[in-house]
Amino acid sequence: FPDWSQGDIEMQGYSGATLQQVVDKLFVPPPTEQVGRESSSSSEDELLMVVICAGENDVGNGLEVEDSLDAMDKLLEKTTSRRLFYHLIFLGPKFEPWLSDDTSSRKHYIKLSKGLRRRCDGHHKMMVTFVDCLTMFCGESANVPGAVLGGRAKADPKYFATDQLHLSDEGYRVWKQVIETELCKHPS
Repeated sequence: FPDWSQGDIEMQGYSGATLQQVVDKLFVPPPTEQVGRESSSSSEDELLMVVICAGENDVGNGLEVEDSLDAMDKLLEKTTSRRLFYHLIFLGPKFEPWLSDDTSSRKHYIKLSKGLRRRCDGHHKMMVTFVDCLTMFCGESANVPGAVLGGRAKADPKYFATDQLHLSDEGYRVWKQVIETELCKHPS
């Protein structure tokens, strides 16, 4: 978000991480910035918005949905135990092209998405927004009857890189727009 003017942005990415691994690594500043970051982050009035996309690797690694939901509970606890005020924007799992013929994984994605939404919606210690991404990148098939539960929603390859897993530039533009819309709803 290079054109975001509402405050500083620190981006952290953990390629291939499960939700539990994200919980373990989240909010750990790089060693060169640790002293300055600690002193600038101590204000109780500071609003920190955190955007997280996690959970899909859990399914890919064969983890049980309940284990992922337990990790989500830990994530929510970890963020609320800080002195800062957080607004967490959680991007739910998305159907990806490789899932087209994998009904078992699709079912896990659906169950995980529903569970993560319940965790986010039921959390009242801070602002938590769940963004339902399940069919966000499915194009027209997202709107047909039985799209989700009937398996008729198919990820549109134009939103994905050739690996059928990661988003393409066009897919990231969609996500960027969704995230900016959420960020603008709660300016710091």
